[in-house]
Amino acid sequence: MADYKPTAVEIKGLRTKTLAGFQDCQKALSETGGDIDAAVDIIRKKGLQVAAKKAHREASEGLIMSRISDDLKSGALVEVNCETDFVCKTDSFKELCDTLSDHLFNKGPEGFCYGPDLYDSEIESGKTVKTLIDETIGQIGENMGLKRITRYCAAEPGIVHAYIHPPGKLGVLIEVGYENEADNKKANDLAHELALQIAFADPSYLKPEDIPEDILAKERELAEAKAREQGKPDHIVPKIAEGMLRKYYKEECLLEQGYAKDPKITVKDVIKQAEIPGIEVRRFTRFSLK
Repeated sequence: MADYKPTAVEIKGLRTKTLAGFQDCQKALSETGGDIDAAVDIIRKKGLQVAAKKAHREASEGLIMSRISDDLKSGALVEVNCETDFVCKTDSFKELCDTLSDHLFNKGPEGFCYGPDLYDSEIESGKTVKTLIDETIGQIGENMGLKRITRYCAAEPGIVHAYIHPPGKLGVLIEVGYENEADNKKANDLAHELALQIAFADPSYLKPEDIPEDILAKERELAEAKAREQGKPDHIVPKIAEGMLRKYYKEECLLEQGYAKDPKITVKDVIKQAEIPGIEVRRFTRFSLK
């Protein structure tokens, strides 16, 4: 079988199935006498071997991608990692990101999920998320991984909006609700402005009430300690600490932040000025490659 010479059409077909390089496909087909299924097995085994060798290497680069349904009722934010920025720009890595994003948008869980928890999810018969990633590792020679995904399905009436900041290192997914479906477009326009704000200002919470009690208690403790270090009398320390907490809210809570395009007003003011009955921000996610 080693003397078998595969045709260009056979090689192209195997490359389409596996994403492997030309020479690897040619060699696999030669070994199997043109048996494409057996050749696929050879390519996949090689990919698994390469992936195992690369697994210890740090994959801190990558791309963040999004998907939004035509009716704006659902959306997904996906982060896929690799080792170098150079690989981010290759067609093979972009194709991997597109395939994973499409699959997870359609079949991913609602809410946030870590990527490795979805590695057993079947993309097509006999091919899982992990298999696809390992095949691409075998082709490119860098460690890669699905890091995380957030998927929203909006409660009615509501929409989901996504923003990806070029060149794909930062992304935002946001869900907003309102009273009337007729306000769909206005709500989507506002959601875009809010997504830009989230991308720029990096809030941790939507509103002060969302801050966990342990974190809030720690911030209050730090604020009181700082006030005492400044020599403030004990009876006014709590009041000073509350003032410091309000500053903390303005930094960490989206609705309390100064609006990036006009810091004189807050994001909460911007939402009110939109004059959309029942408008509210329900939730948001921000992914960033640092």
